[in-house]
Amino acid sequence: YSIIIYNSHNDFQQTNVIESYMEEGIGGVTELMKNRMVIPFDGSNKAFVHVLYHELVHVFINDGVYGGSIMSAIKNRIMIPLWMNEGLAEYLADDWGTNSDMWLRDLAINSQQIPDIPYLGGYLAYRGGQSVWEFITDKWGDEIIAEIFHNIKLKKNVNKGIEKALNINIKELSFQWHKYIKTRYWPDLESRDDIRDIGRQLTDHIEFYNAYNVSSEVSPDGNSIAMYSDKGGEMSIYII
Repeated sequence: YSIIIYNSHNDFQQTNVIESYMEEGIGGVTELMKNRMVIPFDGSNKAFVHVLYHELVHVFINDGVYGGSIMSAIKNRIMIPLWMNEGLAEYLADDWGTNSDMWLRDLAINSQQIPDIPYLGGYLAYRGGQSVWEFITDKWGDEIIAEIFHNIKLKKNVNKGIEKALNINIKELSFQWHKYIKTRYWPDLESRDDIRDIGRQLTDHIEFYNAYNVSSEVSPDGNSIAMYSDKGGEMSIYII
């Protein structure tokens, strides 16, 4: 495989390795056609190493599971789900951090229904998927990762491979993972203030039909807040 590095995100956005446009939030990508890793260097050695490790996991899956090319992937008829692919990449690229902890705490405490593992999509494929791998390796050890992928390739089916390696099906795995994060975060209900008791909500993603209201910064005079949001469809900066 090849690693193609650009010395800025602007240069990275002009790559012709990938046909789709590389938006600001994309830190790197690994394509399956020729199994090439494409990443920018933004000046942070720590972030650069994280993305390298993350994308190398995709390279491994492309090569070890898919056969290293799109034609082999079609022939093998195996599609690793997003939660498994991105979650493992995050799990192996870095230790469990405050960002993942924040997402899972919010999911466990404030979500009316925690999604089953196969339905972890979008950004939850990264944070939730990482948590699933934290749970799996905490219970079965790190060596279970190789065993799961070996059985997926052997059975040519993700759910059958998981069941063969863990002796439980994906439904039971979801149930055990839900219990794992509830046990971890529900005690916070007693030890922490409810955010609604000490603050006022300024955004409503249900009203705006959007997914992200993030990266807020208060103005120097304290009268305005700048935030990154997709409430207009595309991600933009808004002042509220």
